[in-house]
Amino acid sequence: MISFENGKTVLRGKYYEAAKYDMSNESVAVQADGKGGLTSYRVANHPGDMLCSVLSLDVAAQGKRLSPYLPKTVEMVGRKQKITIKTNEGDVSVTTFLSKDTSGVFFLIEGGALSLDLCFNCRDAKSDSTQKTPIVEGQNFVLYSSVAGDWVKENDCFYLSANGTIELLFSFGKPSEELSSAFADFQGALAACEAEVNGVLIPSSVQTEEEKALYLSSYFTALQNHKTVGEFSAFVAGINYLDPVRTYYRDSYFTVLPLLRSHPELVREELLTLAKGVTEEGACPSAVKSDFTAFWGDHYDSPSFFVMEVYDYVVATGDRAFLNVAVNGVTMGEKIKRVLARLASLTDESGLIYKEGVYNKRDWADEVNRSGYVTFVEALYYRALVAASHLFAEDKPLSDSYKERANKVKAAVNSILFDEEKGYYVNYKNKYFTEGNLSVDTVFAVLFGVADEQRSKSVLGAMERLLETQNNKEQEGGAFGVMCVYPPYSLPRAACHKSSRLFDYHNGANWCYLTAMYAYAKSLFGMDWRTPLLSTFRYMTEHGYFTPIEYFSPCCPAGSALQAWSAAMAFVFDRAGENFFE
Repeated sequence: MISFENGKTVLRGKYYEAAKYDMSNESVAVQADGKGGLTSYRVANHPGDMLCSVLSLDVAAQGKRLSPYLPKTVEMVGRKQKITIKTNEGDVSVTTFLSKDTSGVFFLIEGGALSLDLCFNCRDAKSDSTQKTPIVEGQNFVLYSSVAGDWVKENDCFYLSANGTIELLFSFGKPSEELSSAFADFQGALAACEAEVNGVLIPSSVQTEEEKALYLSSYFTALQNHKTVGEFSAFVAGINYLDPVRTYYRDSYFTVLPLLRSHPELVREELLTLAKGVTEEGACPSAVKSDFTAFWGDHYDSPSFFVMEVYDYVVATGDRAFLNVAVNGVTMGEKIKRVLARLASLTDESGLIYKEGVYNKRDWADEVNRSGYVTFVEALYYRALVAASHLFAEDKPLSDSYKERANKVKAAVNSILFDEEKGYYVNYKNKYFTEGNLSVDTVFAVLFGVADEQRSKSVLGAMERLLETQNNKEQEGGAFGVMCVYPPYSLPRAACHKSSRLFDYHNGANWCYLTAMYAYAKSLFGMDWRTPLLSTFRYMTEHGYFTPIEYFSPCCPAGSALQAWSAAMAFVFDRAGENFFE
């Protein structure tokens, strides 16, 4: 049974039942299993998962093993999961948590006045240690314990006993002053973990405990994906994007939206990192790796997102001097000019960007061959031009030129891509074919002011009718939030890989970040914006996803867990009814 209490997602069930919960910090990402152990442990820029099996904590209280059928409560929020098992002798709890910077995971086992016996079981941890010790140093790990115990090489286990409380810090790494100091301040690390949650300002738009849990879950999805690797300081896309560590232009834009007020310094670092990926010609890749090389170069949406994110940061902070900061010898302002000049070179006589090539899939929907005029790409381009006209307002000729280009883009989008009969903007259109399905990413035409009020209401009404699954019975999948497109793409050759399948990935799954932006648009027009968010959150929690995932539908495997840009759901509560993009 799932409930929500003081911002926590709470699951009640039996001890043996899994409750997988993802947590991450600057260097590691782990998945707690809801039973006191871990099912995943990843390290930045390390290939694969360090855990090929599982890491478990097997506990006995008062000399009695805990039955798998005992009732338990699992509480999850921020970088912490706590399980409490009810026994006849008293409660036993295991708190698994991360600190912001420590490259390891903490475990706190508490039994009150009970005597505890513990087996720390990790087949992937290797050590030749034989002496009774509170610190086990292995070939590939280090384990700190508040109580001396026995490491048994043949079993890959650490056995110990204590009265009341056991503290552990485990790391797939080598002993270090950082780890030693972190363990010495174990209670300080726990207090900081809890203070991080308590310090979040909950917006007044949050009305229920469920909404508070949704907000905190989304907010921490952004914060936990920040990674520091040498000089690289930026947000990764999610815990499946750690090898190589990389930051995406598009993902980061939505990731930082709820952090502009609370952590502008992290947004600034993100932008300086992205700036290193801008070429001399103004092209931008999909992402920038931690060694500052490009990851899948020359995308059509990345340049606009870069300009937009700089603008949002400057507006939020008033830091106009940021435009004069040089990266690789070129100021941020000059990089913006180069980016927009490059985009202009991709336009035709209409003023719109024309994606050449039948199989061009270089935008967010990178498994769909969207060529020609793509409404999503054009809406971003319009927004970037408007943003630049404000950023360079002191240079009137330049500012006016950006305004003129923006007006031309706006007029062309409305004359070429809006379908009067359908009442919405088509997905994309080229010289040979028009994909007339409704894509939720066309909501940016509404948000950025490409659409007038009448067309905005028409588009949102169509999305409510066709994309919100509780209203669209024709799609047969039941209620699972908001589809990214409907109907699915017309031709098999339109997509590849996962998106070749109906209601999978870019072909009809629910993407949390796009659902969030649709909900936000609805809030601006007095429409029901809570249902899209809550239906999405409920589907995830009811199916055992306790941190926001990338995408999902009833007929496809879930996308990456703790997916950064899903944090946009928190942004909606922050700004509901307030036109952030005005």
